[in-house]
Order: sequence, then structure tokens, then C-alpha cells
Amino acid sequence: MDTKPQSALFDVFLRLRPSTTEDKTRFLEVEAEIEREAATHITIKAPANDHRKRAVERFAFTRVFEESATQRDILERTGAVSLVAGVLGAEGREGRDGLLATLGVTGSGKSHTILGTKSQRGLTQLTLDVLFSQTQQYLVDTETNERNFSSICEADASESQVLTASSFLDGIYDSGPGRFSRATTPMDVSFISTAPAKRYMPRISALPQAPSVEDVNIDVDTSAEYAIIVSMYEVYNDRIFDLLTASGSVKTASKRRALLFKSTEFSPDRKVVAGLRKVVCADLDEALLVLETGLHERRVAGTGSNAVSSRSHGFFCIEVKKRHRGHGIPGPWTSSTMTIVDLAGSERARTAKTAGATLAEAGKINESLMYLGQCMQMQSDNAHATTSNLVPFRQCKLTELLFSNSFAQGNAPHKAPQKAIMIVTANPYGDYNATSQILRYSALAREVTVPRIPSVTSTILSGTAANSKSAGQSSGRSTPSDLVGELEAMNAEVARLREALEITQIRLEEEMQRRIEAEASWTAAEARIHEVEAEIREEVWSEMESKLALEQRRWRAARDEELDRNDEHLDRKLEILASGISIYEDNDKENEQASFDRKSGRNDDQRRMKELEDENTELQSRLMLMEREKIQRSPSKKMKVLKTRKWEGSGVGLSCSP
Repeated sequence: MDTKPQSALFDVFLRLRPSTTEDKTRFLEVEAEIEREAATHITIKAPANDHRKRAVERFAFTRVFEESATQRDILERTGAVSLVAGVLGAEGREGRDGLLATLGVTGSGKSHTILGTKSQRGLTQLTLDVLFSQTQQYLVDTETNERNFSSICEADASESQVLTASSFLDGIYDSGPGRFSRATTPMDVSFISTAPAKRYMPRISALPQAPSVEDVNIDVDTSAEYAIIVSMYEVYNDRIFDLLTASGSVKTASKRRALLFKSTEFSPDRKVVAGLRKVVCADLDEALLVLETGLHERRVAGTGSNAVSSRSHGFFCIEVKKRHRGHGIPGPWTSSTMTIVDLAGSERARTAKTAGATLAEAGKINESLMYLGQCMQMQSDNAHATTSNLVPFRQCKLTELLFSNSFAQGNAPHKAPQKAIMIVTANPYGDYNATSQILRYSALAREVTVPRIPSVTSTILSGTAANSKSAGQSSGRSTPSDLVGELEAMNAEVARLREALEITQIRLEEEMQRRIEAEASWTAAEARIHEVEAEIREEVWSEMESKLALEQRRWRAARDEELDRNDEHLDRKLEILASGISIYEDNDKENEQASFDRKSGRNDDQRRMKELEDENTELQSRLMLMEREKIQRSPSKKMKVLKTRKWEGSGVGLSCSP
């Protein structure tokens, strides 16, 4: 009996990750199948060191892959080859879209399954190898034939920038020798960021080559020709970003433009990611280089749970365009897309020890995975219910991208809904709570057994249980199975609230720490303000003192200069006074004066000169007294200018009067 419901959107497979941990208890057990060669059920039991009473749960999947499964086993036995065949389309029919996604707790092996390791190729590389090996001889030439490339660009419905692989790679990589180091990406094959805008192209021979898919054969429509177009994008913090828009620096990467998931003019009946950069690849090597370029741009970070943890949901899209050759004039292009999704792992903040931006990223990842679980759970319930409920896949970008093309109303009338495969990865020795929560909403079916210890009351009432059974059913009371379902729902809600509480507590601690740091910074700033104020006051005081001393020196110099000018002015006045002294002779009394001179001789003249000298001495002393009074007065008062004296003489005698 097939465990997949008739209307389930996914074929769900479980892959167990190998582990060398010996100090932990295994809580996942694969049930052996007797009639079938493949296991489809697992049982999960609480570890022995967990003393809480937990239910024993049994989950059903399309198939369970144990730790020994290889990448080639996953490719063949999950139906991934059938997805590729459906995308290529049978003869005379169009292809149908395919979706291959991985889901699991962080560190459970999702990226290993999708992208591989240094020595093993993942499902993405194996799918590309199968596609190119089957269609290589039917691919159109877009490098030299401009008409083919133009027709592909015109047939694109997503308003994208379509480039050939050679022009895309030449615009990103240097032509020098290849250098690479994959220390930060899941596949361990990446590039060293160099100082220039371009990086060195890696060597294809250094990429993993195993396992081989040369023996895989697919029926291809030989009457048609194909073109394979590669595009990559990620859902980061519920926003879509193109991974092939290679940024030359971190500053440019922080300014990436978010894309829209919408209906376009050429795609009115279904939504597409508009504005992507798409690359037409002519062979497998070019496609692998494009894949490496996109992986280099994807957001990754180290956490306490995983050293290389994906911080976004990665989408790798392989669009296959197909047209019939016709007779002379080729037909129109039709397209179908193989989408490979590497979902970011759910993580607990306490275990991952995230903080800041990484904690916010984890919150967005867990929120989108919660919405994904609700959609898958509701779709599973609809498969067993008489009336189907609407699946709320438009709650976030992740579920909208995964589910919008899975329903008939979301596709063109002539195009079938996409076929989808979900690979759930789990670590049997990892986190019991996180793993059980992932399995609950991803499994196709689930059975719960609640272990109980019989009590005395239950033993006494067991005899009346049969009699009250019919009464209980008729009275509308809940049955034990309903109670178990409600209990599981409440446990899931409690787990979700507990995780939200942990995140809130961590954020509260961060906010308190930031507040303490802000208060300390504020106190230091206030102390610094006081210091700066004191420095400014001292500087202003010193400057004022220097300016005052300069002003005093200037004033003294002006005063000395003014005193010098006054002395010079007084000297000139004395010179004028001395030069103005002359003898006035009266002609009328000439005879009388001559007679007087003869009598008195020169005595009068000498006496008069003596008087003049005494008067001159007196004037000089008065002048010196006035100069002393002027010095003692305030320098702001104007100095009074001494008036000139008028000298008057009468006869031979001279007298000075003001």
C-alpha cells in the first residue's frame, strides 16, 4: 500500500545523516520491511536521559534512506531522474515543471545532499550532468547565431536580462589562472575575494567528478531542439535577491535590489520572479561555473550549531526551452523549469548561540519554515478529509514560491501542475525536539502512542468503560485519539512559544546590555563635556589675558608717542617765543633815550634781560607742573592743548600777558 496521499503535493523522502557521535543516544529507528525491499517507516523515541513522559511517534514516508545511502542512490530512487525527464518532455508534448527541495534541522545534511562535498557531487550537479548529456547534440548555438539568441530573449516571460555564458563569465572573472577556496560555502568549492572587481575563474578539473551518470538514459524528443538557461536567487529575510548579480565588494552587496514575484505581460496566468539575470549555457562546464558564481554570493554564517550555516533559502533554476525544428522555419519556444531548493535549516537560538543580525535571520528562517509546515500539514489533512480547506501558501515568500505553481488555478490551462519531491534530512543523534518537530509536519502519515502507567482509579473504572462508551459517543465528548491530537497540537504550540520566549529573552538581554553601554557612554560623554568646557574656559581666559596685555602695550606706546608729540610741540612754541622777542624803538624819544643811555649806561638793558630770563624759567616750571598733572589724569580723557601766549611790549620794555 502506498503511503502517499492521493492529493499530496510532494513525494517525501527521509535521509538519515551518518554520524560518528558515540556519546549520544540514537532516538530514530528505521522499521525493517519484510515484504518490501525499501523501508518507509521510522519510529522516534525520547532519549533515555529525558525523564519527561513523551509519546512514541511513528512516521511514514515515501521511502527512508539510511546512513549508507549514496548520492547516486538518492538521485535514482527519489525520482529525480523522472523529474528531469518530465522537464524535457516526451515526443510531441511539452515539459512540466519539477521541484526538488530539501528540508531539515541545521547541520542535518541538506546542503550535502543538494550541493555535495569536495569529493562527491550533489543532486544539482548530477541533474545538470544528466540534462546536458542527454541534450548536448540538440542544443541550439547561441554564441555565434544571433538569431537563436534573440528568439530566446523574446520568448522569456519574466522580464529578465538574458546573457550568454561567455559574456556573463567574462564580465565577472579575470582571464588569469584559476584560484579558489571553499571555506565558507557548503560544497567547500568557492573563490577568494580579490581586491579588483573581477575574480579568477576556477578550474573545472578541480571540481568533484563522482559519482558518474554516464549510464543514465532518458527518452528525448529528437525532433526538437533545446536551450538550457540557468538562474539563481535566494529568499533572505522574506525578500528575493538575485545571486547572479555578482557584487564586487561588501558595500555593493549590502545595496542589492529585491525582486518581485508577480505576473508579467507575457505571463498573466502564473507568477514569475521578475528581473532575474539568466545565463544561456552551452555545456556542463559553463553551467557549473554559473553555479559556483551564485553560491559565492549566497548568505552564509557560522553559528553554534553549524560552522557554515545557510542564512537564506537558495533556489537554483534550470529552465529548458524547447521548440520543434519544422521544415525550414522553427516553431515557437516552450519552457519548463527544474527548480532545486536548498532550504535553510531551522535552529534554536539557545543552541545556535546567535545574536544581533544573525538572530534576526534565524527568526525569519524559522518563521518561513513554520508557514511551510502549516501548508504541508493542511495539504496532508485535505487528503484525508471530505472537504478540503484552502492552503494558506501566500503567508510568506518561501511558501508562495514553492506552492503557487502546484495548483491548477496557478498555472496555464494547457500546462500541468509541477511535480515535486521533498527530501527531509535528519540526524539520529542530533536535537530530539527540533528533529521531531520537522518530522511531524513533513511526514506523509503519523501515528502516536502515548505510554501510560495504569492507576488504581483507571483499574476500578475500567469495568464501566465499556458501558459508558456508547454514552460518551452520543454525548459528543472527545475520544482519546482526539485528545491525543489536541495534546500534540498544544505541545507544538508550547514548543513554538518556548522558542519565541527564548528569542525574546536573548533580545531582552541584548537590549539591556546595549542600554548599560549607552548609559556608560552617556556618563563618559558628560564627563568629557565638563572637561571640554573647562579647557575652553581656560583657553578663552588665556586668550583674553594675551589680548589685554597687547592692548595695554598698544595704549602705552600711544601714550608715549603722544607725550613725545607734546614735547615737540612745546619746543616749537618756545622757539617761536624766543624768535619773537625783539626791541621796539620809539623814534620820537630817540634823543631822550640816547641821553638816558649815556647817563645810565648798559645797566637797564642787563636788568631787563635778567627779568626775561627769570620769566622764562618760571614758564618752564609751570609747563613741567602741567605735564605732571596730565600724566596723573586718566588716559581716556582728552588732553587739553595749551593756548599760545601773546607777548606785548611797550617802549623798550616787554611784558607777557595771556
